[in-house]
Amino acid sequence: MEYFDLKGKHVFVRVWTEYVPSPDPFTLVFIIDNTILVGICWDGKLEGAAVNVHGFFQELLMASSYMLRPDDPKVQDFSQSERELAKWDKFQLNNEPVVFRTTLNTEAAELYYFCATEDLARIYYYNDLLEVTNCPEFKGKHKGVVELPLREFVEDVLKVSREYLEEYAPLIAEIQREHGDTPENYDFLWELYREVEELYERGFNLETSVNGREK
Repeated sequence: MEYFDLKGKHVFVRVWTEYVPSPDPFTLVFIIDNTILVGICWDGKLEGAAVNVHGFFQELLMASSYMLRPDDPKVQDFSQSERELAKWDKFQLNNEPVVFRTTLNTEAAELYYFCATEDLARIYYYNDLLEVTNCPEFKGKHKGVVELPLREFVEDVLKVSREYLEEYAPLIAEIQREHGDTPENYDFLWELYREVEELYERGFNLETSVNGREK
């Protein structure tokens, strides 16, 4: 298997399974609504950025957890600190009550601010790698903002995270062991997944099936 794809309504993740000896031996592309947030287009093809795959999903789930807890005093204090960092990073945020800063565990100079209002998710991004793309449709799009319904964003994060944990995390772990690496412990990632699932159900007053859809 050269790569595997994880798809939601808006979110697309492709992970290449080739092992390249390095701190982060796998590469990944992360796209929301045709905007490349991680990775690059080169000669008309998608190419991944070196990423800690386990850490990537951990950050997506953590961002979702924060975005679903706007009334939590700890989230409010954290968001205020993150907002100050955004000024330092020269990101012009709106007045979203929740702000979560992350590199998504990429090796390059990528930077992301996951922000949320009551019903919208906004991801402010700087994709350093995409700045050198030779694909005309992506030129000048290495920095910007993606906006989508908060509920649909969280649904997608739950869907792709669960699919990764159930179907592909064992494959990544097997490849790591074949190369003498120690695979990550996925217990914490499952805990995060269940936390976000519970927050999602509570926040939108519904129950979900195992794949994130309403019962």
